[in-house]
Amino acid sequence: MRKFNKNIAKEFTTGFGRFIAIMAIIALGVGFLIGVMQATPDMKNTMDDYYTRMNASDVTIKGTLGLTQEDLAAIENSESVEEVTAVISTDAEITVNAKDIVGRFIGLDLDSGYLNTLTLEEGKLPEKGTNQVVVIRSTNKFEKLQIGTEFTLNTDESTYGDVYKQTTYQVVGIVSSPDYYYLDGRETTSIGTGAIGTVVYGYSEDMYDLQKEGSIFSYLQNPLIGEENRAEILCTDCWVKIAGADEYRRFHDDYKSYVLEKTDDLVSIGETQSGKLNETVGKLRELSDKFGGMLTEDQKKMLENLPDAQWYVLDRASTNISYVSFDLNAEKVENIAGIFPVFFILVAALVALTSMTRMVDEDRMQIGTFKALGYSRGRIMSKYLIYCCLASIIGCVGGILCGFALLPSVFWRAYETMYQLPALSLGFSWIFAVVVFGVALLGTILVTWGACRTSLKEKPSNLMQPKAPKPGKRILLERIGFIWKPLKFKWKATLRNIFRYKKNMILTIVSVMGCTALILTGFGLNDSVNAVTDLQYSKVILYDTMIEYTGDISEADGALREFIGDASQEGERYLPVYKESGRLIIGEGSGASSETVDMYVVENNAGFNSFVSLHERENSAIIETVQDAGNYVVLPENIAIVYGIKAGDTLYYSHSGGSPVEVKVSAVCENYTGSYVYIGKAAYESLFGTMPEYNTVLVKSGISENDTDELAKNILSENGTSGVEVQSVEFTCSSKETMEGLSSTMGLVVAILVISAGALAAIVLYNLTNINIDERRREIATLRVLGYRKWEVAGYIYRESAILTIAGTLLGLLLGMLLHLFIIDRVNSVTMMFGRVISGWSYLWAFLLTIAFAVLVYAFMLIKLNRINMAESLKSNE
Repeated sequence: MRKFNKNIAKEFTTGFGRFIAIMAIIALGVGFLIGVMQATPDMKNTMDDYYTRMNASDVTIKGTLGLTQEDLAAIENSESVEEVTAVISTDAEITVNAKDIVGRFIGLDLDSGYLNTLTLEEGKLPEKGTNQVVVIRSTNKFEKLQIGTEFTLNTDESTYGDVYKQTTYQVVGIVSSPDYYYLDGRETTSIGTGAIGTVVYGYSEDMYDLQKEGSIFSYLQNPLIGEENRAEILCTDCWVKIAGADEYRRFHDDYKSYVLEKTDDLVSIGETQSGKLNETVGKLRELSDKFGGMLTEDQKKMLENLPDAQWYVLDRASTNISYVSFDLNAEKVENIAGIFPVFFILVAALVALTSMTRMVDEDRMQIGTFKALGYSRGRIMSKYLIYCCLASIIGCVGGILCGFALLPSVFWRAYETMYQLPALSLGFSWIFAVVVFGVALLGTILVTWGACRTSLKEKPSNLMQPKAPKPGKRILLERIGFIWKPLKFKWKATLRNIFRYKKNMILTIVSVMGCTALILTGFGLNDSVNAVTDLQYSKVILYDTMIEYTGDISEADGALREFIGDASQEGERYLPVYKESGRLIIGEGSGASSETVDMYVVENNAGFNSFVSLHERENSAIIETVQDAGNYVVLPENIAIVYGIKAGDTLYYSHSGGSPVEVKVSAVCENYTGSYVYIGKAAYESLFGTMPEYNTVLVKSGISENDTDELAKNILSENGTSGVEVQSVEFTCSSKETMEGLSSTMGLVVAILVISAGALAAIVLYNLTNINIDERRREIATLRVLGYRKWEVAGYIYRESAILTIAGTLLGLLLGMLLHLFIIDRVNSVTMMFGRVISGWSYLWAFLLTIAFAVLVYAFMLIKLNRINMAESLKSNE
């Protein structure tokens, strides 16, 4: 028994290379499985904890005419609300660093507990009673302001006019906020260039006087309208924490659905409260008509432009740019996680089977001897179980530790190129670790048992004899004379040997094929993300600018009219449409899901299609949106594919807090990003009774990206000079830039996947080459006796490996194409549907990388090949 144990211990030294290969392949498979599947939960949980620490709001309520004390009380008394923070938020133009930018000024009480807590990164917080403020830390879109910087705001360029107590401010600190951490996040505004350049925080009482004479809010206090109609505005916005939302994990669908459900209550409250404020607005307009001669021109202009009171209830999960972007990126890793690790584990099992089969074949005589000496099958098998299980245990432990710590950290580092993130909180799941460990160990035991079973069935007398060499057989090519006869002897020998060792041939081809497929799939995912931008903004979205406005676009003049063109160009250069935000409800009851969408009302299908191409993806058939009657809508494919919706299905749609109405899907149009719904004018009127005025104009201008800021500034600066009030100017180039940022992040993720697949390929090829050399030591030594030089022997062996590697690589490209399509169908989401493309360069790089890994492995294995001496030709196969 002691000798048997020594024999087991000896195996670890003689077969150390094989032991390391098994251990490494299991560590890589387990580590990759755990790392990729744990990365997304770690990232989401880290951000969830961050939001909790920062006491982040779930909903923001904005009032077009602000919020009164009664409004705030109604919100606080709602059963859906846990906590409320009143804030005053305005946008104003400032000059800093020799640049004119728009600052978002947020005033609140920094002394009391407030939602969306700020974290001081540098400097100090403002002192009350001063002009001190703090600014958000810089991003790719936000200006970098130094502590000590002083600036003056231009009250003529402000969203609510002059409501400021002071106009000169000093920066005393740099802060971070849970609202702004996406480096490429572009916050829009209705003044300046249309984009926010920095966010400023200070005390409300030091920054604002909402009742300042001449401000938009001061008119609501006019004593002539009567005490019962007067309204004192306390704030413009409020941040709301939904009661019970903390019980859900953010970035999960149940959280999003729960918050959306609770916002319905806030929308209802908003309709009631806005109605009361609109009575005040009505009284003011009556006064304007009655006492117009007593008003100054500025007062007349103010009253003419006074909007109706309305609440906008914005949930974080749908409207916060940083949240939406991070959620989208994290989701992609989560979707990919379900596919790649499966292939890693399968290849690892294949390598373990190959290694243990070879080990058992080498030990045939030992197994026969042990059986002859009376050792049981279980005892003999224990040698191989101990060997392989120990390699598996070490590999599993190493893989589990690295998987939980390494890959999530690598992904987090990659995401830090796009976001300003807190420190990653690494998770560890004992249940997950034990399950993976158990499955890997059980798989190893089964593989080892399968490798030993056949040999242990044989009689000791047969096992103690050397295994007969595999006989050479004629191969198919030999029957094709014009191909076979011209071949040199070395190539004939190579081809015969390939088919002589069929098991090695199959294992090599299958293993290399799997690795190449994984590499190509990684590159293909990157191509698919990149393709989204090209497909969406060249095949679907044909306009380059979208302007939201109120009023009559035909009365536009100045920069706006010059940009969109004259009336004769309507339908060619520009197209006015009506657009609204609403909720699409899929399913019924507790299992229903909802998505926030923008609905476009289409009057003329042909005209609309020249700005937004509505067509089916597979056959490019044009979709007729306009329906004579009925309740039909056209749904984008990125929503339809996630929920399994097809033409003829029934959904529900609600807008402006109204009751959901039933709609039917008439067709599914090609679309990759953005949530849109298209409906004909007749269908809209049959559902909602009336057709509202146009509020959006789509423009095909061909504007250069370098000219967008200047154009937006010119258009927004002329607000109020005509019958058109512009709310926002958006350019598709900005959306393209956001998508390119996503491509950059996904590129880093894909690089990790490709490197891991390459490492897998290297280990697999090392193991197979090692087995091939060990199996043919006598043959190689005999060649040396016959006078073959070292490089000739290497050529004799590696010609076979090279052919099999190339064959496996070519088949891997085909498998990778199919695997890519399979994964693409899994990773599609509402926010983005991947393109189904792989570039020719990706095929080339996948091929070259696999070959490069093979060349490196073969070069390394030359050391072992050259150590085989001529004396080994006299040894037995043992």
